[in-house]
Amino acid sequence: MSQVLPEAEIIPIGVSVSEKRKIDKLVKKYSSLNEYENVPLPGFTLFKVNRKGYSSTEMSWLIIDPRGFLVRVTNKNLEEILFVTGITEGLIQEKCVWARDDSETKMILVPISSPKYIEAEKNTALIEGKVDIKEVQIGDTVLLQNGLKGVYKGVLSLYGPIHSYNVSEEYKPQTLLRRQVIEVEPGKYHHQIDVKLLKVITKAAEPSTRERSATEINAHIKSGTAYFTQGTNMSGRYYGIHGVITHVSTHAVPKPVIKFEEIDKIEATRIFYDAITTSDIGMLMLSNSTGNFILDIPYVSYAGITTSINSFNVCELKNKIEDTEKIILKSKRQSYFSSTKSTAPQKLDNFTKFYKIVKHVKAETFTS
Repeated sequence: MSQVLPEAEIIPIGVSVSEKRKIDKLVKKYSSLNEYENVPLPGFTLFKVNRKGYSSTEMSWLIIDPRGFLVRVTNKNLEEILFVTGITEGLIQEKCVWARDDSETKMILVPISSPKYIEAEKNTALIEGKVDIKEVQIGDTVLLQNGLKGVYKGVLSLYGPIHSYNVSEEYKPQTLLRRQVIEVEPGKYHHQIDVKLLKVITKAAEPSTRERSATEINAHIKSGTAYFTQGTNMSGRYYGIHGVITHVSTHAVPKPVIKFEEIDKIEATRIFYDAITTSDIGMLMLSNSTGNFILDIPYVSYAGITTSINSFNVCELKNKIEDTEKIILKSKRQSYFSSTKSTAPQKLDNFTKFYKIVKHVKAETFTS
């Protein structure tokens, strides 16, 4: 069978970085670029199966698009077509349309009886009739484009434990400013800078406020039942302290102030156990004649280190006991993943003064 039709690649027209990059790449690769209306059409026909190139490890199918060109689809795509319609002498028996999953730039061929097409049609209708976030009131129950439903809590800033995204000497409170927050389940929150809202399912009987939302969410945080994610898995869990949210505020403060408040040994002991339970190094500072120190506990609880009040590792600080925006270590932490440590373990009795590390967002404070 000779190939008389040109081989093409189908891409969506969009404004995202990935879409623009894909178009620029294909303009250089192909001699022409044509725009077609993406509507269901009859006449999609199997042409042949082969490898796209010598370096390709898997076979794929060339399919004749009735508009006069060939497009390559994967075996998985063809399998999905066969599950919903027949193919007679190479001809797919239903009208088909090109579609994509969410923000993917690679298109797949979908028969109109496919659940994917039915869902896409429904979502398209919702998208065309979607409401502006400015029209949504705090307390409204909303539907998002990613399928999540929940109560809109307003635009809030989220703060977390002291953390470094690299193995470095500088640690600052985590900040996620001006996030649109959706409570999907009690205490379970989805947040994005710009949530993709499809529609308001139920209007709030009485609109709430950002201040009330922050109070309610902080109560969930304090009870230990709160979970925050930018994804859609509400049954997920935190691993270490990265991404953990320990305070919510109406104030957007990019650099929370860190203060050291002196406490007695009894309170230091309580904070010590809270810190090792959550792998949070930014809760307690210890001091003696040789310097100021924080706990050097692993980022995650399964890192293989046994820590007790009479045997724990520390990191020495460069910081003086004064207000600061970041904690600076004299050297990198040793217990990033394992129990390797060059100095002898410490115990609480080796220190003469104890300080609670408090983070300030204007007049609001949080310690974890």
